[in-house]
Amino acid sequence: MNGMKPRTFFFLLLAWPLPLQGATTPPVQVVWDFDGGISNEYGGHYNTYKRAPSWARTYLDAREARASRGHSLRITAHREAEGFCGVWMDFRPASEAPHQYFDAGSYRYLSFWAKGEKGGEDFEVSLTDAATANDDEHPSRKLRAYLPGGLPATWRPVVIPLSDFRGIDPRRLLRMTLNLTRKGDYRFYLDDIAFQREPIADPPAKNAEATVNSAINGGAPRAMWAWNTKPLLDAEKPQEADRFLAFCVAQKIGMVFLAAEFDRVTDAPGAALRLRNPEGYRTFLKRAHQKGLTVEALAGTPEWALRARHPEALVAVDSIIAFNGESGPDGRFEGVHFDVEPYSLLGYSDPFYRSEILLGLVEQAEKCRDRAHAAGLTFSCDLPSWFFAPGGLERDRLIVNFKGQEKTAGEHVADLVDSVTIMDYTNQADGAGGIIARALPALDYAAAHHRKVVVGVETFAESDSTVTFVLGLPAEEFWPRLAKSGLRGQYRLDDFRMSLCSDDLNMHIGLSTPREMAPEKQAVFEGALARLARQFGASSDPDRYHPSEMLSMVRAALAEKPEWKGFEPYEFVDSDTGRHVQCFRSTHRMLPSITFHGLGRETFDEEMASTVEWLGRHPGFGGTAVHFYESFRELVEGDEPPSGVRSQKASASVN
Repeated sequence: MNGMKPRTFFFLLLAWPLPLQGATTPPVQVVWDFDGGISNEYGGHYNTYKRAPSWARTYLDAREARASRGHSLRITAHREAEGFCGVWMDFRPASEAPHQYFDAGSYRYLSFWAKGEKGGEDFEVSLTDAATANDDEHPSRKLRAYLPGGLPATWRPVVIPLSDFRGIDPRRLLRMTLNLTRKGDYRFYLDDIAFQREPIADPPAKNAEATVNSAINGGAPRAMWAWNTKPLLDAEKPQEADRFLAFCVAQKIGMVFLAAEFDRVTDAPGAALRLRNPEGYRTFLKRAHQKGLTVEALAGTPEWALRARHPEALVAVDSIIAFNGESGPDGRFEGVHFDVEPYSLLGYSDPFYRSEILLGLVEQAEKCRDRAHAAGLTFSCDLPSWFFAPGGLERDRLIVNFKGQEKTAGEHVADLVDSVTIMDYTNQADGAGGIIARALPALDYAAAHHRKVVVGVETFAESDSTVTFVLGLPAEEFWPRLAKSGLRGQYRLDDFRMSLCSDDLNMHIGLSTPREMAPEKQAVFEGALARLARQFGASSDPDRYHPSEMLSMVRAALAEKPEWKGFEPYEFVDSDTGRHVQCFRSTHRMLPSITFHGLGRETFDEEMASTVEWLGRHPGFGGTAVHFYESFRELVEGDEPPSGVRSQKASASVN
């Protein structure tokens, strides 16, 4: 994680001390043995690099260690003629300022142990030093220069003279990289990367205590989101609830975040909500409790972070309290679980408005917690893992002052609520950008404040979504106009989801575009776009703004963002003004690295086991959670989710 301060993780087991200046150095200095988790004993990290259609994954594998105990690093990859992929391993923390280099000046050889899954695997090995840190090319050597047949299918040491890496300064080393350059599929294992004085030397024996036992916390609690309640509450088709509950038992689910669907109460004074189909909820809750499940009422919408909308959030809590009051002990919710996600609001990207939104989120959490606790209910929240950023600009953007204390919004909320579930959405446990690394800041904070954090993962793949953007305005003009528009606290306009796009100079506002629209819907859509164009479009002042230049800038900016695909200029006539409105379209896609969708049950189980293995000893770890039922079931059982299942986390459903 870029910008992270170097830390020694709680599970890091030190086997060999860092050589001291002037001290007698050992004949072999192991720098990576992969037995300490996602970092080595010096604080260095590793990760994959890739560009589609090529890809690479890593996994800390306890079944294929060089010795009888410990772990190796398993590398699985697919290399196409296009794109690239490989793995880098820093010797020291890359985030240290000034840079700290690894001094291998006392050694003559780089060595490591490796084995192929099938044999014949090949790659290039490169070293990076202080002088080449910013270069695209680094001194490298082909593996076949030392193993002519490539990797064997049994463990084999590879020893490379440091002098073969021409021009490298062994006293100022930063990184070792494996470049996978040959087209095809790879799977091989790496262990005990070391520097040594002589060409033949065995690494120190594995530390018997260096292996983390995955069974220590193999029974970690697991939760699951369930958004689509209609089939689960259908009294005429109880088999759907049967299937859900059986799935929970099979997957060791202990807690369910069950979406609360509301109806407005029109015959009550003031604003009031009532759970839709209360008898269906009671029946389901009774059956879930019989299976030993804990069930929390799941609700939320981004607007609830705004102070003006806090009463709505409190009304939702009140409706759950009222439902529990009308139900027997076995037909009640144990708690309320909010999924608010304020960063979906249009104004969240405004640096001057963001802190107001975040403070509102914290204040809302306190109010709703108090209301829930007064009725004997727990109160918990979903937050993104990056709400606990440990340092740098990312942390600065999240800091709010609440009751005289300056912390990130995530830290404030964690102080207030009973439990936080972080949305840690990536599909690889290890590595510098993996589930473990992203979760640690939140877990570290929770542990220091006697709290627990549940680590959530994604199994759903959103469909690609076309967005039509109004060609916009320079940022310094866009933000004041947005502040006056009344749209900062919204994320939908005429039922179309709004999006923002920046090309670093200009801001462009757009609407998600349905694939097929009837003429009436098309008219509503273009009417909404026209209203946006009058307030935020370059076409509102064609004498000042030049569409061709702005189109070129945003086209280039989107081409650098992997989550956007394609670019199509689009124009229509504002029926009210007769003015041509210049727009552009691009397709937003969910990055494959976010979700386990399509990777299969074996990969999911393996990565979750690794997550629990390495986080299981952390005092701040409260278990895992899976988003969400239908997509998780598809991954496990191979079934397609039923039509109509929400394609993203839903807002509170109110009719």
